[in-house]
Amino acid sequence: MQFRPLQISPILMALIGAASYFVFLGIPWARNTALPNLLILAGAVAWAVYNVTRERSAWTLAPLVLTILISLGFVYVRFVYARLPAAEVKVAVGQPALDFTLPDHEGKPFTLSSLKGRYAAVIVFYRGVW
Repeated sequence: MQFRPLQISPILMALIGAASYFVFLGIPWARNTALPNLLILAGAVAWAVYNVTRERSAWTLAPLVLTILISLGFVYVRFVYARLPAAEVKVAVGQPALDFTLPDHEGKPFTLSSLKGRYAAVIVFYRGVW
């Protein structure tokens, strides 16, 4: 039962896999699916499992457990904790919208009722998440 630096490498690989999520934020498909991160984390777990199959000791079991915990933590935070709440729909399609006043793109107040009888309107509210 001898310590070898490569036995703790899966932990470092899992930390890199979880932290690299912020590196991929600029790539929409990577940000939305987290596929690169999941592949890195799967590789880290596979490496830790391989180390345990070669030599069963505290130096291989501890990195396996920590690698699995880091991977599960990333999956939980990314896919469960960070989930947006369901949007509440107050008005059905075809029903009159409630009147409101909000700033427009220039910062001036805009009231929905100012369009009544003059224009048809399509209203889109961005939830602030892309």
